Amino acid sequence: MNTDSIYALMDAVIVGSGVYVIYLYLVMAKSGKLKQNILTPQNVDIKKCKDVAGYIHYVGRKQLVFGIVAILCGGIGLLQDYTKKIGAIPYMIAITIFFVYALWFGFQIKKAVKMFW
Repeated sequence: MNTDSIYALMDAVIVGSGVYVIYLYLVMAKSGKLKQNILTPQNVDIKKCKDVAGYIHYVGRKQLVFGIVAILCGGIGLLQDYTKKIGAIPYMIAITIFFVYALWFGFQIKKAVKMFW
């Protein structure tokens, strides 16, 4: 894969999103408050959460795992993009793992909204 390809850009975005997700987790965990961000559905009023602490506990670890998976999978992709030492098949496996975790996390957020709103 070529380093100036769309794959390198996609992998960099995946790593960046993983860092951002972990940052949002740290802010949420330290403040104990919810803020409207890209991980909360837009149709949900944050102020109407029935149990903020319960929501943070339910979503927190899942969010942290998703961020770590994003960084690892994107990092594997960047390593492949720039060094070509990993190979196409492990690269595709890493990207598939990322997308599976992204879908899983999306479903977990929907489940949490049903439970806590």
